[in-house]
Amino acid sequence: MGRIRQLIRASIRQVSSVVARNELFERPGERAVTAPLSPRQVEPEAPVPSPTMSQVGAANVAESAPHPAAKADDDRQEPRLAQQIEVCDVVDIERLTEILGPKRGVRVVNHWATWCIPCIEEFDLLKSLFDRLPEGVAFQGISWDLFDPRGDEDDIAEHVVNFATGHALPWDTVLIGEETSPESFFEAFSLTTQTVPQTWVLDDSGSVVHRIEGALVPAQLEGVLGAVQTALQAGSKEAP
Repeated sequence: MGRIRQLIRASIRQVSSVVARNELFERPGERAVTAPLSPRQVEPEAPVPSPTMSQVGAANVAESAPHPAAKADDDRQEPRLAQQIEVCDVVDIERLTEILGPKRGVRVVNHWATWCIPCIEEFDLLKSLFDRLPEGVAFQGISWDLFDPRGDEDDIAEHVVNFATGHALPWDTVLIGEETSPESFFEAFSLTTQTVPQTWVLDDSGSVVHRIEGALVPAQLEGVLGAVQTALQAGSKEAP
């Protein structure tokens, strides 16, 4: 009996090993052929379109467009540049008589001096007056600096040039020379008020048709302009 049991066990082990071997290893032709893997399908990248001319133009316009703050600066009116006076003519009574005499059109004359504080204080208003004068109406400054000299004639003339340029005065100025005394000047032009500043409106005949003695104030500006217009109208009526 023992011998028979041993033979049975040996047969079972042999059959089991064969079955196990057949399950672990494939026999040729038992598995269907697997299709080979295809290469990886890579999606082509879409080309980046080149910018059109209109897009380039728009970009350039955007880059060149001013910043809002810069635009605000562009909108501001530029201040009027000072007239670069190269020389201040020194004049005597005879030359002044020509400047203030007839046949020179309607004009505005401002008497002033660099040492006169009220004269300096009215500069801004005088510039406004100058800007509003009709075309053809001259504005002439006359400096009294040598009536209270702070140096010789040449030095004072240079000082007047620098002073007028520094304050951006856009009109011509002449300097009454040291040979002309204040008294002779006052008598020659019938000045009852012998101080500066003074602003006159002269017509074409050389007559003073409007006179402001003292610093110009805003309330007087329209009166000066009105006198200028009246003188112009009178001159046009007298013209042949």
